[in-house]
Amino acid sequence: MGAEIGNPANAPGHDGTWRVRIRSAAGEVLGAGILLGSETVLTCAHVIPEDGRPVPATEVLVDLVGVPDAEPVGARVAVGCWVPPRADDCGDVALLTLSRPQPAEHAAPLFRLPPVAGRPVRMCGFPYGNDHGMWSSARIAGTAGPRAEWVQLDPESRGHVVRHGFSGAGVEDTETRHVIGMVVSRYDDSESVPSAERRHFSYMIPVETIARHLPQARPGGGRGVDPPLVSPLTDSVQDIGFAQRLALWLRRESLAGREGIADVETVVIADDDSDRYEALSRAVTLADRELSGGRAEEALSAAPRDTVPPIGSLDLALDVTGRTDTDVAKRVADRMDLKSLGDTSPHSRIRANAVPLTIVAVSVDRAHDPEAMVRFMKLLADQGSRLMLVFRDPGAPGLRLAERLFRPDRARIDAWLEELAGQVTRAEAREREAAERRALLSPAPGPPYTRGAAALRINLLRLRADPGLHTHHIIAKLAMFEHSVTTALRRAEAALRAAEEQLRRVPELEGLLRASAAGAGARAISEHPELIPLQRAAVELLEAAPYDVAAAQEAVDRFVRAVNEIEP
Repeated sequence: MGAEIGNPANAPGHDGTWRVRIRSAAGEVLGAGILLGSETVLTCAHVIPEDGRPVPATEVLVDLVGVPDAEPVGARVAVGCWVPPRADDCGDVALLTLSRPQPAEHAAPLFRLPPVAGRPVRMCGFPYGNDHGMWSSARIAGTAGPRAEWVQLDPESRGHVVRHGFSGAGVEDTETRHVIGMVVSRYDDSESVPSAERRHFSYMIPVETIARHLPQARPGGGRGVDPPLVSPLTDSVQDIGFAQRLALWLRRESLAGREGIADVETVVIADDDSDRYEALSRAVTLADRELSGGRAEEALSAAPRDTVPPIGSLDLALDVTGRTDTDVAKRVADRMDLKSLGDTSPHSRIRANAVPLTIVAVSVDRAHDPEAMVRFMKLLADQGSRLMLVFRDPGAPGLRLAERLFRPDRARIDAWLEELAGQVTRAEAREREAAERRALLSPAPGPPYTRGAAALRINLLRLRADPGLHTHHIIAKLAMFEHSVTTALRRAEAALRAAEEQLRRVPELEGLLRASAAGAGARAISEHPELIPLQRAAVELLEAAPYDVAAAQEAVDRFVRAVNEIEP
C-alpha cells in the first residue's frame, strides 16, 4: 500500500477525480473520501460502520464519482491505519485498502500548506438527496476545536453550508488546487439563536495533523520544522522563563491589522546556552502540527505551567546556518506554494503574494550573508509574516541591522498607546457598571469577579516610561498588554450582561405575581388564607435589595402553583 501512495508533490488534483463516495454494502451513502493512491482511500474513521471489533472489518463500497464509468470497488480499513475519535475528539482518521487497484493518475497527493486565515477552499460532499455530490465553498477562519487539531471553515454563503454527508471530503485549496485537509465535523447554532444571527460552519483536519496520525499518508510539500531544530522532547525544561516567553509569543495573535508596525522579535541564544536552545527547539516542535504527537503527549503532561504553545501556532522554523537568502526564500515560497507572473524567482514569488506566516529563523548571524538574510526577513515582515529572529552572538552586526530595520515609527507607537489608553478607560467604565449592577444582586451571578483595570492603568504608565518604548522590543509588550486589556474588557462586559439579565427577571417576576394574584381575585385569596403568606413572601423578596433572584423565583413559583391548585 505505502509504495502506491503519492503522485508528484506539486501535481494538481486532476479536476477532482480523487473524490470518492463511500457507501455501505446496502448502498446507503456514509460519507466521502480521498483517493491517495491506486489502492488507498483516506476518510474519517466515524464514516466507517463499527462492528464491535477494535478495528472494524466492515467492507464498504467506494465510488470514484469524478471518473466516468468507474465501477464501485470494495474497501476495508488498512492494517495499522485506524485512528478513531478520542474522547477529546482528536483523531478520527482512517486509511482504507481497495479490493481492486484503480488508475493512479486519478489520485490526489495531500499537500502540507499552512491553513492561513482568509484562504479560499472548496469541498465536495454527498448530502441526503444529492448522492452525486455537491460542492461547497468556504474560507479558512483559523485554528479551533479540540487541542487545536481542527481548523474552522466559514461558508461563503448560506447556500454553501456543509451538510451531513461531507465527512471525509477533501478540502481543496482554490488557488493551488492542492488537497490541504479533510472535512471532519460541522457546527450549527441552536434554534434559540435568532435566525439572522445563527452561525453555521465546519471543521477540517489539516494535512499535517493527518500525517501525524497516519504517517502512511506521506503528504507532499515541505515540513514545517527544519530537522536540526526538531526536539527529542525530554520531560524536563531547564529554562522555564524562556520557555514561557516562547509559548506566549507563539500564542498571541498577529498584528496584521497594524499597518506600518513589523511584528518581529529578536532573541540572542549564545552557543554555550544549551538550556535556552533546548527550550526553543522544544517550543517549535510542540507548536508544529505534524511533530506534536508521540513523545509530545508525554511532554505535555509533564510540562511546567505556561510553557506549551498551541498546536499549529508555528508555520515554519528555519535553521539558516550557512544558507543564502535565496535558499531561504525558496523554502518559504515552496512552503506556501507561491506563484508569480513573469519572474518566478523565489524573491519575486514572495513579493507578489501575502505571506501571513509565523516563522522562527535560527542562527541568522550564521547565514551565508547575515545582512542579506536580515534584509530578506524585512521583506517577509512587509508581506505579513510574524518573525522571531534568533542570533547566536549578542554583538553580531546583523543584530544591530535588525534593530534599525525593525525600529517602529514613533508616531505609530504613540498612537497605539493612545488607543490602549482609550481601551483601558472603557474597561474601567464597564467594570464600574458591572460592580454597580452586581451590588444589586445577592448572590452575584457567575464566578467571583475581579476588577483589573486599575492594574492595567498602572501597567500603561510603565509602558509609557519603558526605556525601549520606540524600539522593536516594545511591540511584544504592547501586544501582550493589548491582550490583557481586551480580556479585562470582555470579562467586565460578560459580568455586566449576567447581572443585567438577572435584574431583568425582577420586573418579569413582579408582573407574573400580579397577574396570578389578579387571576385568583381578592375573594379567592381571602377564602384561602394559606395564599396570603406565600404572596407576602414573594412581594418581600421582590422589594428587597440586593435581590436574591433565585429565591424570588422560587417564592413566585410557589404562589402561582398554589393559586393554580385552587379548584374553580
